[in-house]
Amino acid sequence: MLIKNILLAFQLENYKNARFLKFIYTHFPFWFYWSERQNLVWTKKALFILVLTLFLFLGDCMSGIFVILSFWAQKILIIPFILLEIFLLPLYFVIANIISYPLDSYLKNKIIQQATKKISNFKNLIVIGITGSYGKTSTKDMVYTLLKEKFKVLTTEGNKNTPLWVSEIILEKLNEDIEIFIVEMWAYIPWDIKTLCDIVKPKIGILTGITLQHLERFKSLENIIKTKFELIESLPIDWFALIDTSSQWVKTWLEKYKDFFAIKNIITISDTIPFHYCDNLEWINFEIEGKSYQTKLIAKHSLQTIQIAYKLAKYFSINDEIIEELIKNLPYTKHRMELIRNIKTGVNIIDDSYNGNIEWVKSIIDLLKNIKINGRKIIIVWWIVELGEKSKEVNEQLWKDLANCADMILLSKWKIWEAIYRWLKEKWFDEKNIKIYSHSLDIHNDLWNILQFWDLIIFQNDLPDNYL
Repeated sequence: MLIKNILLAFQLENYKNARFLKFIYTHFPFWFYWSERQNLVWTKKALFILVLTLFLFLGDCMSGIFVILSFWAQKILIIPFILLEIFLLPLYFVIANIISYPLDSYLKNKIIQQATKKISNFKNLIVIGITGSYGKTSTKDMVYTLLKEKFKVLTTEGNKNTPLWVSEIILEKLNEDIEIFIVEMWAYIPWDIKTLCDIVKPKIGILTGITLQHLERFKSLENIIKTKFELIESLPIDWFALIDTSSQWVKTWLEKYKDFFAIKNIITISDTIPFHYCDNLEWINFEIEGKSYQTKLIAKHSLQTIQIAYKLAKYFSINDEIIEELIKNLPYTKHRMELIRNIKTGVNIIDDSYNGNIEWVKSIIDLLKNIKINGRKIIIVWWIVELGEKSKEVNEQLWKDLANCADMILLSKWKIWEAIYRWLKEKWFDEKNIKIYSHSLDIHNDLWNILQFWDLIIFQNDLPDNYL
């Protein structure tokens, strides 16, 4: 169990040595924690690191015990020695990772080179790259839904948006029948997007927007913006980009480098289109270019994404009636403002557990403020992470806004729950409407006792175990 938990922590930290060591040596309960939420994925890399770690660890233990018995003949020293070795176990994982790095890099680069060579042979393939601080998967799903009506479309799957995952999709699924390849692009540091662009050579770029997401990793807002705009910079002059300009940072960056971007064909998406929510979460009604549309999607920010998909559909000459029908029936993206109705009780669930960004929380706040329902508004909430020095400022403002439009808040005891609870109780919320649980699973188990007819409950940002 201990070894499996340490390996799980390493995997959750994407095998980043420094981040892993910082986490594992400041969260000792995680060493013995039984995770019912997060499963270790037994990839070839995980198995290789585990086997090599055990080889190094057991080898050192046997050597140390041999030395103790041979030179000091003090068996009593064996126990503290073994305890010390267990304490140093995470270092063995890091050493195994360092040792495996050359082989791991060679195999990854080989796969990436093969994928790059393969996709370069598809001269007529149109690659659409999608990046941004939020909404990438939702945008990918919407664009796919509209374009597949007319074209053979391949898209990246789920959150498989790293160079290796994209390369494996190219090698396994790209064939001569595919006309459009939609690629969601992941980034944690500068040059991540450029690396993906060098592989797939996008012709159309979509930038969904920019927030402070992952500021802790990027170190600065400028690094975030520059990295996201690597997609736009990589596009051929004779193709185009679709950019959501609802973020002031995007507008400022475009203005700052307007001379450079003047040579690019850029279509901007506005956040000022007319819309209104229908009662009981039935629809959002809105207008694009003077024409009225309906969508069952309930997030305000979905309207930005719909505009992007709409403009692409128009560019590819998809029939207006088909576009209208497709927009009306756009499916929810799993765990991203996904509405689930219980017909028997009238309870509505909004599953937003895979969203952990500022703009989507603002969409929740806007929905709670403006929607009319017959029951209470209940939210299970977490902390927006990886905001660096902006964490307290941003989260406190979000919590204030949430508390002002929710009837009940459910919290689990994780590393900062006390601060959130104290802040809500003292400043913004009636204590009787805050419920505290030992674990997030306890919240789910208690919902039968909490929920009443016609209630609305929102599951927001269910963080991985390494953030608990």
